Amino acid sequence: MYLPVSRRRFLAQSGQFALGASAAGSILAACGGSQSSGGSGKPSGTVKMWIGQDDAKRRQYIKTHDIDAFNKTHPDITMDVSFKPIDGIDRLIQVALPAGNGPDLVPTPGPSYALQYITANLLLDIDKYAQQYNWKSKFFPWALDAGRVNGKLYSLPTSYETMLIYYNSTLFQQKGWKPPTNRSEFEALAEECMGQGIVPFMAGSADWRPATEWFVTVFFNNYAGPEAVYQALTGKLPWTDPVFVDAITLMNNYFQKGWFGGGVKQYFTNKFDPQDAAFAQGKAAMDMEGTWAFSNWPSFFGPPHSNTDYNWMPVPPLRDGLPNPIYPLGIGGTISISASSKVADAAAEYLDWYYSTPKRMTQEMADMDFEALPIYVKASDFPSNINPRLRDHYLSINDATSKGVFGYTTWTFWPPKSDVWTYQGMDKVLTGNITPAQYCAQLDSIFKKELQQGVVPPIPKGSI
Repeated sequence: MYLPVSRRRFLAQSGQFALGASAAGSILAACGGSQSSGGSGKPSGTVKMWIGQDDAKRRQYIKTHDIDAFNKTHPDITMDVSFKPIDGIDRLIQVALPAGNGPDLVPTPGPSYALQYITANLLLDIDKYAQQYNWKSKFFPWALDAGRVNGKLYSLPTSYETMLIYYNSTLFQQKGWKPPTNRSEFEALAEECMGQGIVPFMAGSADWRPATEWFVTVFFNNYAGPEAVYQALTGKLPWTDPVFVDAITLMNNYFQKGWFGGGVKQYFTNKFDPQDAAFAQGKAAMDMEGTWAFSNWPSFFGPPHSNTDYNWMPVPPLRDGLPNPIYPLGIGGTISISASSKVADAAAEYLDWYYSTPKRMTQEMADMDFEALPIYVKASDFPSNINPRLRDHYLSINDATSKGVFGYTTWTFWPPKSDVWTYQGMDKVLTGNITPAQYCAQLDSIFKKELQQGVVPPIPKGSI
């Protein structure tokens, strides 16, 4: 929905931590609302909304495209918006919801947080609305499954993302390099870069320590594989299985070779902006990062910043027998309806409209860098002013995930304590304080406790 800045930049600048890489408070929230009324049988009433947004230009854009546009076509429902500071809206919701005085539409930073509200009986089962509006024809199956708890639908994802590789396409053309499609090609390219004094992957965690989990996500999914990760997240396979230990061992080996950020010591001191500049200048060949980085590159590539260009590619499978491409899914937030809402039907009507207007969504992606919703789109839905690389990326991930081929990001599908260990523990591996086997053993211990506590978020099943 309304993500105002790059996810990593927002979190690094605000100091806010919300289960990995999601930007809390950047999605819509509703509070209060009048009782639905009228004899027509149509949803009606006033749904008061808070939207976390600090930028005046974006506030006006949201009001015009997401509020006024709905109100004009739905005379029986009024969406009454009030803009709030991004860093405060989530706390307001957390206080108001248990008190029973709001909100009607409940935002959370991700499935783990939604689960806390669900277990407290604060969110409404919205299955009836999914059937009424035929949401299964609009949403990807995984998007609905990610909001189900005990077979009931409680939340909808408000954005989604994945991990991929960006590469300096000008540098690749000059060197005659091609995007790698398997581990052998991946390693050969990295060795070629090192031999020419070029860092294979820009990387650094000085601005955002949890950045390490981006790479853990990649190696778990692209080496162990999505099926193994699914089995572990559902408690059917221990994290001590050799396939996970080997994945962490491989990641550690690549870091020790200096392939990421120039070396372990440099990785912990590298900051985002100098790394981005080095990438655009051809001092680093690639960047393994999330979808959110698309909005970042116009500040570094092309005139007047540089004479280079970039492109993207999926991270290749790092073990034989895995699908290609693999897109680990990340959910940037969820939206639900409060169990105590008096205007639930009106709130559901708005949600259906919001998720049923793909051309409005893609125009917002082009105009304001808002994130995509997990709904079906086709090439013709994108406007002419969209970044074609962003368009092609979403069409590719949509094609794969709609077929059930996807992986799982740590910041979305790991429970809170396990998620924190993914990067804090991995940093210990990189510095030689623990072994990959010890890392996985501790992850397994933490995860088993959280699994017993019922705080593991819903895990959608792929077809792999």
